[in-house]
Amino acid sequence: MLKKTLYAFLFLVCLTGCKSDHKKFTIEGTVSSTKYDGEWIYLVPAEGANSSNVDSTKMKNASFTFKGDIERIAIIRTRPILRLSLQELLVVTEPGNIKVVLNSPSSAHGTPQNDALQLWKEEKEKNMAAYNFIRKGLQTVSGKDSLRWIAQKDTLQERERIYNERFLKEQGNNTVGTFIRKMVGGTGK
Repeated sequence: MLKKTLYAFLFLVCLTGCKSDHKKFTIEGTVSSTKYDGEWIYLVPAEGANSSNVDSTKMKNASFTFKGDIERIAIIRTRPILRLSLQELLVVTEPGNIKVVLNSPSSAHGTPQNDALQLWKEEKEKNMAAYNFIRKGLQTVSGKDSLRWIAQKDTLQERERIYNERFLKEQGNNTVGTFIRKMVGGTGK
């Protein structure tokens, strides 16, 4: 009887251990140079950050690692002066191995939500560059030319709205979909 109880206990321990690994994330990050070795890097929840839920580590050999088991949107960031060359990065701490490159620009991939968030980020950056181009163009024109620039801006805004609706519909109510929905005020379900 004692043997059966011991085997049952060991089986449950193994089963529990195996299940918990499925909910864990690992962020393996790199930076462009070892000149950042010894610098602190932080994994900060995008919402509700406080001293008890911010993780930190030091960079070593131009790399860093974070591990955990809570799924949420977080920001990978460095001290402010380094943010001029190492762009902050939104990541989803979803189960799996997340590969991060901190640079200018930064990127994340390796899990479904981080792959989607990276595509959304790239689209957003492309649109911001187009808005800046239009804004500069509007400063140098007048009359009918300004109407053409405004029409370009309106077209860009509509394209961005359609992209966000499609993105939100594809993501549904997962972590990244919920976060982006709050950010852009969209309803695409």
